[in-house]
Amino acid sequence: MLVKARRAPNEDGFVVAALYKFADLPDYKELQPVIQQLCDDAEALGTILLAKEGINGTICAPERGMSSILEWLAHEPRFETPSLKFSFTTEPAFLRMKVRLKSEIVTMGVPQINPAQQTGTYVDADEWNKLLADPDVMVVDTRNTYETAIGMFEGAVDPKTTNFRDFPSWAQALADQDDKTKPKKLAMYCTGGIRCEKASALMQDLGFEEVYHLKGGILKYLEDMPDDASKWTGECFVFDGRVAVDHDLKPGSYGMCHACRMPLSQSDMTHPDYEDGISCHHCKSAQDPARTKRFAERQKQIKLARERGEEHLGVSYYKHE
Repeated sequence: MLVKARRAPNEDGFVVAALYKFADLPDYKELQPVIQQLCDDAEALGTILLAKEGINGTICAPERGMSSILEWLAHEPRFETPSLKFSFTTEPAFLRMKVRLKSEIVTMGVPQINPAQQTGTYVDADEWNKLLADPDVMVVDTRNTYETAIGMFEGAVDPKTTNFRDFPSWAQALADQDDKTKPKKLAMYCTGGIRCEKASALMQDLGFEEVYHLKGGILKYLEDMPDDASKWTGECFVFDGRVAVDHDLKPGSYGMCHACRMPLSQSDMTHPDYEDGISCHHCKSAQDPARTKRFAERQKQIKLARERGEEHLGVSYYKHE
């Protein structure tokens, strides 16, 4: 399978692949060691989630290793057409490789929703721009506040969720509105397509008939849409060491508070409450002394590991999910 990632000619580094597929996987537990070995052999780093409803993950690997993983997926009938988005980084985006078993590949907490059987209408980048211009369409960002804070589509509604589990209650409130105020059409998006796909299935279950979702999410849109025609503003939060990517899918300008996991702008990191690895203006006032002490000790160990030329494995980029 061809690996597409934006990079300079002859530039060495790592391909980052965000992938998912809703599929019936009654044997998902048996697949765990198989996929773990596949990724280890490919020198991949990242996290893959397996559940009865499918597969979801983001991994990085050298191009040859990534190709071997994608070839295996292509020959497994249930995974042969996954949603895939590629980007590129000169440094590893993760510190370890883990294949984890979950009850859902993206946790919504509504058991009857099955995107493998029912979902909204996929739209590509060009069709998405048309929906954004349609006054009868409510555009909904299905991500969380720490993500929407650094970038959104023009005119999109932010449900102000802190976790995807919060989305169903917002959706129910929208469904309960009077028919005169309820939107006629919904267009939903997220980072890579998985949350908005599941959200579209929920909205259909709640009675909305005309529901669209952005195929491949923001990352695919940024890959396909030229800058001069783009309706995206800001950067896109990603769940790895890059923190965010810009419109060219290159590492963006944001850092991260490793205490509360919030993205931080360059100016945020000059705030008096910011201490690398310990606190920022989002979390300083909420920290108790024991928590601050624990973060300070962790940061000390990270510094010592760096001085030894080692990576400290205390960081998880899936904390928010």
